[in-house]
Amino acid sequence: NSPKSLESYSYKSYNKVAYDINTDSLSDYRNFVARRNDSLQNLSNNLSAKKKTDSLKLINISKIVKTSKYFLWERVLEHLYSQKYGDKVNVLDNRVSGLKDPIYQMLTFRSNLKEIPKEIKRENRDLYRFFLTDSVQIDGRENYVIRFRLVNYKEAKNNRKFNGLLYVDKETYGLKKIESNSKIKSEGSITSIWKLHNNKWFLEKETVKIKAGETTFKEKQAKRKKDEKEKKFGNYIYVNSDYFDFKSPMDATSKDFKGYTMSVENSDGSTLSKYRTVPLDEREKNTYVKIDSLGQKEHFTRKADFYSNFLRGRIRLGMVDINDEKLIGYDQYEGLRVGLGVKLNEKFNKYISPDAYVAYGFKDRG
Repeated sequence: NSPKSLESYSYKSYNKVAYDINTDSLSDYRNFVARRNDSLQNLSNNLSAKKKTDSLKLINISKIVKTSKYFLWERVLEHLYSQKYGDKVNVLDNRVSGLKDPIYQMLTFRSNLKEIPKEIKRENRDLYRFFLTDSVQIDGRENYVIRFRLVNYKEAKNNRKFNGLLYVDKETYGLKKIESNSKIKSEGSITSIWKLHNNKWFLEKETVKIKAGETTFKEKQAKRKKDEKEKKFGNYIYVNSDYFDFKSPMDATSKDFKGYTMSVENSDGSTLSKYRTVPLDEREKNTYVKIDSLGQKEHFTRKADFYSNFLRGRIRLGMVDINDEKLIGYDQYEGLRVGLGVKLNEKFNKYISPDAYVAYGFKDRG
């Protein structure tokens, strides 16, 4: 599982990320929301104008989620590697529901791609217990089946007996597949599958499910708040990734690796259909239509761009990024220090990004 020992290689990937109600309880959600919305519709006739507006908003939002997802993001990447020139990732296309432009920070979403799964990293091996339990054939090759669990596992009602499974190729000892689950069943899971190319194991498919909060409804009004009943539906982040079109060795030239490590060739979603390994279902298609419309109304693009950059320690003004971590500081030598760090971003130039920093310390007398 170390493709970088090869002289060069290339492959493409298709990733689909969704934020959604737990798909296993979608039918229950639809039935519940239909009954609840009928009640809210009748109740709204006796409410004030403001409360009636709020009630109708709740009805509209819950109707959207019945037929679409909260969020959908697709991307297609081309991955290049050369021992001589290094790594390069080309974003062939990209689309995010509700946003006019993609949040490029999201493009660094991590998985078991190019990474040794944490469960079998040498420094983590004392955290797990491993049990050789069987052997099976996968794609005509013999594999050892190894179950594992956390050392501190204590069996409880909602806990799994094992955290997951490893499938290890008998001939090469390469990792063919890993299924890793959270100790609590509802928290999430990840499954990664590798395929042999040029005698090296490349990631071929990966699915991730991570719990990310809950959607909570009050089932009925009560005289005392503590007596109110709630109906909860789990929300999850779903990630499905496919890797294909493997080539090794590849004809690598310095031109292929020119510019930033990551470059964006297209970001309007117009070519995604060429690369989708599975067509979008109806709820996914509706997500682009309905959430994009909602995003324009609520100015999602402007808000998301500001907050995502601010959390990374920068404020973007056109082609200039201001480092907000350097605006003000304090130390025992300079006392209060004010400064300004600026850097020209990709809107200035795709290949160069000059930066500068100036500061003044009020206590510094050097």
